[in-house]
Amino acid sequence: MGFEETVPESIRNALDLITRIPSYGERGAVRLLYNLLKLQKEERQQIVNALERASREIQPCPECGLLTDSDLCKVCSDPGRKKNYVCVVEESQDAYAIEKLERYKGVYHILGGRIAPLEGISPQDLNIDSLLDRIERNKVREVILATNPNAEGEATANYLLRIINSRFPKVKCTRVSYGLQFGSLIEFVDEISLEKSLENRK
Repeated sequence: MGFEETVPESIRNALDLITRIPSYGERGAVRLLYNLLKLQKEERQQIVNALERASREIQPCPECGLLTDSDLCKVCSDPGRKKNYVCVVEESQDAYAIEKLERYKGVYHILGGRIAPLEGISPQDLNIDSLLDRIERNKVREVILATNPNAEGEATANYLLRIINSRFPKVKCTRVSYGLQFGSLIEFVDEISLEKSLENRK
């Protein structure tokens, strides 16, 4: 008896769908699904319901790209935030990690990824045009480049630096790097290191 006959069709279908999530291969999908199925039925249903709600209600903020369940995210709609300071990150989870520090008072811009030629991701695939529009429209004073400290993140930051310096020579561009180990991801960095990297941006 082979795999097709042994494993229930519902499990095979679920595993196939989970592997469509970026960074989830077969092994990760198996671990996620089987750990989920170990929970009590009521707990499993709560998780499924929460995911269904998030899938239905969550959308990118039309201003910055941060995931939100309202017309504008809470950062962009906050009159106390400094619109002329923009922190550029790859994904929403990076902005959330910075928000946990409760120190940064500017706004964010979500690129939606990073330049990765080997994966077929070019600058045209990122939210760069909308960033340039915001810099001009909001008379931005400083752009904080907080892409991940790895090869792709550095390439993305350098590309943005050249573009911004060319179009907006008076705008200050800084790079978050101090305290972050090369090859790490911002969403997983401890809060002390992340706070230091913001304070000592260059």
